Amino acid sequence: MAEPGAAERIDAAIAEFFSSWNIFTTLLVLLLAALLAYPLLTSKDPDTHPFLLARQSQMAPIRQPGESAVYRAIDIPHGYPLRAGLGVKDAGTPRWSAGRPGDLRDIWRQAVRGAVKEDGTPTGEKGKIQTILGREKIVDHSLDDLTLGINVVGQYVKRNNGQSVAVSLSNSPELLSSIFAGSFYGFSTVLLPYGVSPDKLGPLLAHTSVDHLIAEAGSVDLNVVLNANKNIKNIIWVTKAGSQHLDWSTGAPTTFNVTSWQELIDNNRRSTNSEVLPLDKDSQVPPVSIFTPTPSGTYDVVKYASENLISAIAATQATLPRTYKLSASDTVLPTTPLTDSYTLSWVFAALYSHSTLALNSVAGEKIKLDVAVSIAKPTVLIASPQAVASYLSDPRTVKPSGISKFNDTRNLQAGNLPSKKRTIPNLPSLSALRVLLIPQAFNSSTRPSPTLTSADLHALRLVLGARIGYALTTPLVAGAVAQTNILDYRDKGHNVVCYGAPLSSVEVNLEGDEEVVGGSTPQGKLSVKGPAVVGGGKVTLDLVVQIDKDHTVILP
Repeated sequence: MAEPGAAERIDAAIAEFFSSWNIFTTLLVLLLAALLAYPLLTSKDPDTHPFLLARQSQMAPIRQPGESAVYRAIDIPHGYPLRAGLGVKDAGTPRWSAGRPGDLRDIWRQAVRGAVKEDGTPTGEKGKIQTILGREKIVDHSLDDLTLGINVVGQYVKRNNGQSVAVSLSNSPELLSSIFAGSFYGFSTVLLPYGVSPDKLGPLLAHTSVDHLIAEAGSVDLNVVLNANKNIKNIIWVTKAGSQHLDWSTGAPTTFNVTSWQELIDNNRRSTNSEVLPLDKDSQVPPVSIFTPTPSGTYDVVKYASENLISAIAATQATLPRTYKLSASDTVLPTTPLTDSYTLSWVFAALYSHSTLALNSVAGEKIKLDVAVSIAKPTVLIASPQAVASYLSDPRTVKPSGISKFNDTRNLQAGNLPSKKRTIPNLPSLSALRVLLIPQAFNSSTRPSPTLTSADLHALRLVLGARIGYALTTPLVAGAVAQTNILDYRDKGHNVVCYGAPLSSVEVNLEGDEEVVGGSTPQGKLSVKGPAVVGGGKVTLDLVVQIDKDHTVILP
């Protein structure tokens, strides 16, 4: 008998296979098909190209002995000027022109004017400034009313021949109005730390040449002011809504001319318009000085020129990719004081981008996020490392686990942020949060503390479902020195503190031993140069950092 051919053998094998087919076989095949098809059907491109994460800054082709190569932001090639302006385009300016660098006055002009189309036609979209009052109320402030306050206070200071004004306020519209009043009317502004004790406030005032003081009513002892600075003759109290009817000049030393912010506005409302002063390109904007704390418990004053702040504002805006830029649909909430240049830069960027700005007097390094956020629903939040670390370690913070954690971790590893949760346990006000900004301040020769590791940032992304920008800041540089890419979701481990690439307003290099700074992963003291550096020169921090293989700044 002839042996069966190949076709017959295949046919017999198929028949034998299907003869044992049953319902369980069908289920197994369907399950296998689903497992194979699911990744193909649900996969999507990463939020940013992996090549952009592999080299996050540009390295100069040459270097000097005892120094590493110079590193710049990836969008500013070597040989080109660093980012120093906003590109403000006045009416009638050609669309293809670069525009003016701008100054602080242009921030407020842009906020009041509102958003415009590419052809210059107004869209009607304007940002708002809100004050968060506890857990019960949010007060909206009209930009026209705030402009009236800027003009009234500015004219009052100039009538009294004021040259410099000290401001001791919590995060509030009046603090911002004071800065803009100085910019428009030509007097410098000195921002004092809010809530300092009288024994510390006196020395601060003694080291300034201010002639006016703007402070929250009842928060400053006028006898301390009198003994500390004889030049101060005028006091403007910022009163709360429930105490505006009181006479705050009663009991004040006779050498002071005491009035209230609201009283000034009420008395000058008819004689002062609520329009922004016209553009004056020939006048200079005075500096904004900020007292910054030192590890010894004292304060140093840092004078930021308008050019420093404008460069910082432009650079911080550039850290957000095009599709994630600030817009009129955003609400920005700073829980760090406005006396920090990084926070102040983002606040100005929010005004310039027509975003809603929510201000809460509860702000600081050691605040509780649930208290600071309150009933606001920010899309962009600025918080200190201490506040973030406290939130992560809070036993009430519910972290994902099981399948949810596995899927979210896989998404982050694939370069995609996990889908947003409807509510965030123990902090539902952050359900709309899309970007968390964390400034890590360095102002001493010691390692910044506390620091957040790459693993901590990974845990935050899982809990909040938000993109994170972790920045290295110093009082000697407006804005930040470096900041992590908000689309970089990689977890480098518990021992790695990564600050990302340098901002486009500065360029950095390391100084130290030739063999160390010249290696593949250079290590040394961080040197910063650029228009955001105070004085416009170069500063070398007493902080030893390392440049990782992806050209980001990390702590060794």
